[in-house]
Amino acid sequence: MIGPLGAANHEIREAERRDQQRRRARLTEPRRLTDELLGQLEELNLEGVRIVPGSYDPGLAEIRGMLVGWPGLGTRLLERLQSGTPTAELIETVFMIQEVIAPPILPPGAVIFEEPDLV
Repeated sequence: MIGPLGAANHEIREAERRDQQRRRARLTEPRRLTDELLGQLEELNLEGVRIVPGSYDPGLAEIRGMLVGWPGLGTRLLERLQSGTPTAELIETVFMIQEVIAPPILPPGAVIFEEPDLV
C-alpha cells in the first residue's frame, strides 16, 4: 500500500511525464505535417498541377498556426504558405521551413567540406 507521500510522488512523476509528452508532440507535429504536405505537393507537381488548389487551405492554416512565433521563422515566410501559390514555389517554402524547425543533424565527428573539389 502506498502512503500519501508515495501517492504524491507518483502524481508528480505522472504530471512531469505528461508535460514532457506534450512538449515532444509540440515539437514533432509540425515536422510530421510538413512532411505530409511535401508528399502531397510532390504528387501535385508530378500530375502537372502548377498552382496549389484552395482545398489545401485548411492544412496550410494549421501549419501556419503551429509555427507562429517559432524561433527563426518570420511571418513573411509563414505567409507564403497559401493556396494559389505555384506548386514548386510552395515546395521550396516548405523545405525552408523544415530547415528551421528540424535542422539536419550530422553524426559526431562528421567533417563538412567547404571546398567543392573535396566532396
